[in-house]
Amino acid sequence: MPILRPGGPISKSHRRFDRVVAAVFAAAGIALGLWNAHQCASLTSGYVAVYNYVFAVVAAGGACIAGLLLLIYWRTRWAGIGIIALGVLSCATFYGAMAVLLKYDRAAWLHEPLVRIGPDQKASAVVYFQKGVSSGDIEAFAYSVLKNDAKPLLHGRDYPNFVSSYLRLAPSQANGFDACALTFFAGARPEEVNAYLGKIGADKRVARIFLNVAPDAIRLDPQAVPGDRSAMPKRPHTR
Repeated sequence: MPILRPGGPISKSHRRFDRVVAAVFAAAGIALGLWNAHQCASLTSGYVAVYNYVFAVVAAGGACIAGLLLLIYWRTRWAGIGIIALGVLSCATFYGAMAVLLKYDRAAWLHEPLVRIGPDQKASAVVYFQKGVSSGDIEAFAYSVLKNDAKPLLHGRDYPNFVSSYLRLAPSQANGFDACALTFFAGARPEEVNAYLGKIGADKRVARIFLNVAPDAIRLDPQAVPGDRSAMPKRPHTR
């Protein structure tokens, strides 16, 4: 049985069917991109909206791989072309539609309510640093531990998508310690948050992590020795 080429002439009806199949897949790609853009723009959380961008890229990549495999057999070649077109057009349509929606301020997550931040506001995690840690060490900690590789959506490093705010605390706001407060979005995945807190707690610059508390509400044991890691266990508490 011939695989790469047909064993004889292809009928007009077969050629017409192949082209119709490819056109249907291409149209489906445009429809998928528009639907994904509509779903993304209707979300009220920018954290969740990022997954639509990821879906667009992953779906396009998967469709291209499947289409390339179908190109091998001559009977499915046009279907493969159509599926590749579906993937490329769905991604291009999504990014194009989102560019237009963002330009005209039509994405709901652009209007997320502002969240107050400050030492009197409840934070998801308050990180106390060891005594003697310099300001440069804290900046390096924020860059290498608190931030992740932002690719493929952005360049450089950025906070994870579930982090809504970061606040640096002065010693006068943290019982004499240098500290910082992190707030997470309500829809953050528990497994992602726990892994993130574990990475923070494992750093030798960290003395202790307090969860779900306002920095101003933290009171240390007056008998504890500042900077004593045995008196200030760094592993975060989980509920």
